[in-house]
Amino acid sequence: MRDVYRLVLLAHIVSGFIGLIAFWTPALARKGGRVHVTAGRVFFWATSGIALSGLAITGLLLGDPIGIKVMHPESLSPERTAEIVSSIRISSLFLVYLLSITFTPVYHGVRVLATRRNPASLRTPIHTTLNVATLLASAAMVAVGLSVGPLLFLYMSPIGFLIGWGNLQFARKPYPTPMAWWYEHMGSMLGGGIAFHTAFLVLGAGRLFGIQLDGPVAAIPWLLPTLIGVPASAVWTSYYKKRFNEGAQKTSESDEPLRRTA
Repeated sequence: MRDVYRLVLLAHIVSGFIGLIAFWTPALARKGGRVHVTAGRVFFWATSGIALSGLAITGLLLGDPIGIKVMHPESLSPERTAEIVSSIRISSLFLVYLLSITFTPVYHGVRVLATRRNPASLRTPIHTTLNVATLLASAAMVAVGLSVGPLLFLYMSPIGFLIGWGNLQFARKPYPTPMAWWYEHMGSMLGGGIAFHTAFLVLGAGRLFGIQLDGPVAAIPWLLPTLIGVPASAVWTSYYKKRFNEGAQKTSESDEPLRRTA
C-alpha cells in the first residue's frame, strides 16, 4: 500500500508543478491567443490531476494510515496509534478542503468561458454539486477548527464559503454587464492560482527547499499568495472594465472587446 501511495503522491506533485507553470503562461500571454487557450487547458487538466490524485491520497491514508505513515507500527502503543490516526484523519479532511477550493474555481472559470454565449447552460448538476460540496467542506473546517483545532482551519474556512456561494449566485442571476463573464472567468482562474500557490508554499516548498518557518512568520506562506493575488485581481478587473468601456456596449456586442484583444 505504501508503494501505491508514493506513486499517487508523485503524480500529485508532477500535476502541481505542471499547473504552476501552466498558470503563469495564460496569465502573461495575449488574451484569447493560441498560447493562452492551450496553456489554459493544460492548467485545467493539471488542476484535475491535482484533485483526482489528492482524493486518491486521502482515500489511501484513511484506509491504512498506520501502514502508510509508520515504518514500524508494532512499536507503537495503542495511545500513540490512536493519536496518529486522529491526526491523519484531520489532515485528510483539510486536504479535501484545499482540493475543493482549488478545483472548484478553476472548473467554474472554464465553464463560464465555455457558456458565455448561453449563460443559462452554466447551471448544471455538476456545477451545483461542486459548489455545494465546497460550502460543506468550509462548514466542516469551522466545526473542526472550533472543536479540536487547529484554528487555522477556522481562519481558512471563509475562502470556501466565498467561492461556493459566489459561484452559485453567478450561475443563477442574469449577467449584470455584457462582459461579466470575462471578469468572472479571470477572477476564478486567478482564485485557483492563489490556491495553487498557497498549497505549494505550505506543503511543497518547505520540503523541497528545506525551509522551516516557526512562530508568526509561519503564517507567511498561507497569506502571501492571497495578499498578492486578491489586489492584483481587483486591479486587473478594473483595467479591463475601463478598456472595454462597457457603458457604451450593447449586450449583443459583448464579444467584440474580446475580439479586439485577440
